[in-house]
Amino acid sequence: MKFGRRAFLQFAAGAVGGTLLSPMPWRLADDTAIWSQNWSWRPSPERGPITTVPTVCTLCQGGCGIQARLVNGNRAIFLEGNPVHPVNAGGICPLGAAALQYLYAPYRIEQPMKQTRARGEAAGFQPISWSEALDDLVKRLARLKSEGTPGGVACITGSRWNSMDDLWARFFSAYGSPGLFKMPSHSDSLRATAKLALGKDSPLAFALENASYVLSFGAALVEGWGAPARMQAAFMRWQKNGAGKGAAKLVQVESRCSMSAAKADQWVPVVPGTEALLALGIAHVMVKENLYDADFVSRGVLGFEDWTDMQGKVRSGFKKIALSAAYAPDQVAARTGVDAAKIQGLAREFASTANAVAVWGGGQHNVPGNIYHEMSFFALNVLRGNLKSGGLVSLVPDVPFQPADDQTAASAEGGAPQVKLGSVPGTRVPLPGNGIYGFLDILTRGMIPPLEVLFVHDANPAYSLPENKIFKAALDKVGYVVSMSPYMDETAMTADLILPNHAAFEGFEDVVGLPGVPYAYYAVSRPILKPRKDTKHSGDVVLQLSKALGGNVAAALPWASYEEYLKNRVNALAASKRGAVADKKDIDLSRLQSSVSVSPNFKDGTDLWKKLTGGFCWYDVPVDVRSALDTDSGKIELAFRAIQGKGLNVEDDQVYLPHFKPLPPSGDEKEYPLLLLSYGMLSLSCENLANPPFMTKTLWDFVLKKNDLFVEVNPSTAGPLGMSEGSKAVLKTPQGEVAVRVHLSQAARPGAIYMPQGLGHTAYDEYIQGKGVNSNSVVEVQVDPITGMGTVWATRAQLRRA
Repeated sequence: MKFGRRAFLQFAAGAVGGTLLSPMPWRLADDTAIWSQNWSWRPSPERGPITTVPTVCTLCQGGCGIQARLVNGNRAIFLEGNPVHPVNAGGICPLGAAALQYLYAPYRIEQPMKQTRARGEAAGFQPISWSEALDDLVKRLARLKSEGTPGGVACITGSRWNSMDDLWARFFSAYGSPGLFKMPSHSDSLRATAKLALGKDSPLAFALENASYVLSFGAALVEGWGAPARMQAAFMRWQKNGAGKGAAKLVQVESRCSMSAAKADQWVPVVPGTEALLALGIAHVMVKENLYDADFVSRGVLGFEDWTDMQGKVRSGFKKIALSAAYAPDQVAARTGVDAAKIQGLAREFASTANAVAVWGGGQHNVPGNIYHEMSFFALNVLRGNLKSGGLVSLVPDVPFQPADDQTAASAEGGAPQVKLGSVPGTRVPLPGNGIYGFLDILTRGMIPPLEVLFVHDANPAYSLPENKIFKAALDKVGYVVSMSPYMDETAMTADLILPNHAAFEGFEDVVGLPGVPYAYYAVSRPILKPRKDTKHSGDVVLQLSKALGGNVAAALPWASYEEYLKNRVNALAASKRGAVADKKDIDLSRLQSSVSVSPNFKDGTDLWKKLTGGFCWYDVPVDVRSALDTDSGKIELAFRAIQGKGLNVEDDQVYLPHFKPLPPSGDEKEYPLLLLSYGMLSLSCENLANPPFMTKTLWDFVLKKNDLFVEVNPSTAGPLGMSEGSKAVLKTPQGEVAVRVHLSQAARPGAIYMPQGLGHTAYDEYIQGKGVNSNSVVEVQVDPITGMGTVWATRAQLRRA
């Protein structure tokens, strides 16, 4: 039987989409069902009536609508996608399908715990009451505030796309500490790019469902870039038909033949780290052959032509940089490994195909990217005219909670001095971004006083922070670590106090916006069950601490419970009289246009709350980028005028423009002749949650076999090292060394090693503990000199036989 390329893609997409995106159960192999009978903790529900409860999944930032099946209303037995929800349309990802295993997991923390021995000793944890735990914590916080040292308190949180993000910000602002830091994410650099080019503090968004041609620079689209189920649905849509005639075309640019590359119409393999150079080579051809939207660029863009800086000096524009010899196809071909003719072909195809868009990032640990490279990818969309009204590139819209936010902020005025949250003392970068690495670095090196209290919420930095040893070293400078994890993860193991949060689906949560999505979105996740353990929602803990501290802190957070806080925000949303509830099937949010308003279909806040807790979501139209611009020039800026205003004033014109400037990895190239890159998989949870047993069981035995992790290596690289399929090896980088096995694969580029993310846990339980190695322990972070954010692209490595 012969398969054409398109037929193969439809078949392959069906293998993924038909299983994960249909409302049918996510079925596993028969041996998995038999294997699961051996779990001592496996719930065996009693017989009784089955009911279905709609809610929203919050295990990732995707905001998918789901339905939970309950027996007798008190035992959850099955999760499936909600067919009327517009984001996932009945689909569900592997993590969502296996989510109930977190609810019943043996590694859940049953009540507050206090460490009574040396930090890190599991046997030292002893249960204490909530009142005892909170009383002790309030005394510490009150003392620091009264002594005028609130900066001795900090928090690392993984919350971004929910209201806990805002609640933490309120608490730290009122308390007077700048020490609120977030786990790194690629949305940080999408936000920084928008700040530079558009003057807006909001991440870029992409109307991918409406694209006929997608040029992806390393974006893990099929593996779940941004909102995973949304991307799976978009991929299926591309296979059927794009916004124009026929199916949409996906071109994937990256060094490894990933799942996205394998399912793309065209894979363009490049030398690792040269994706931005290829983008600039494409820009060179577009500019040289006048293939860009000249009218849009001339009217609405500053910095394409020569421009005048804040000092009155005329500087070169992006046009000159793009046309320089360094970005000519033959020069780019020599460094990227992509033929000059192919570069020209890609440029002409991207420029001439209707509804073409460029996307990037999110593959390497989902961390921020090099800002010069981010702007280089962005420049392709500028040349293409994609930022016009109704274009394919815009901003993630804000959800209008403003009336409630203003009211509580006003009630807290006159208290603590204004602080810039997430700022890093003593560091000077022109465009400060997520400062978690700078904070941990200066804390470790003793450049700031030791911390008295560190909260860790919705995050597991001891495991999931790339180059995680910097977090472990920083703990030596922290007097008291407070974990809010529901699970005994690696960070909870290092804590002095554990205040366990509810597990997913046990308390009220919400989703505020979706990463990379151009329409406004808000949803409430209602609990499907009462808490099974003696846990408290972290939002309720923050509110209790605020009330006990009193003064301006209590005034800034006046709500009695986190549920009340969410209701207050929903009331404000209803009062804005914007947007509508997607309460009907087949509502296509991707077709929304900024020029067409949406009429509210809810009466008031009570009615809106009822609809949202019924499993529906609120939505509103996308942002019109041109009307939202907040730059000094009133135009889209390809010239980085903002960083000159922050003190970066140099002679080199390209410092203010998109250009290729890789951050060099450390280590001697002779000692470390290879490059290590990590990759994510849809069947491996690699952030703050450990992989559930169902997902681990589905891994190929050339990824994980028993406890051995396999790295992908090209045969031409493995041969001279004396290695064959399955060889045991030692992988060494400047960060350390780990034992691995070798999987020979033509998907791997010669000279590179590819390691999966999400394995190598040292905590949790026997079903995930000790399986494989943690890529975060051997990768290296390079700090971007413009934003101060930690980036990961490649780490020098050596591979030797064990």
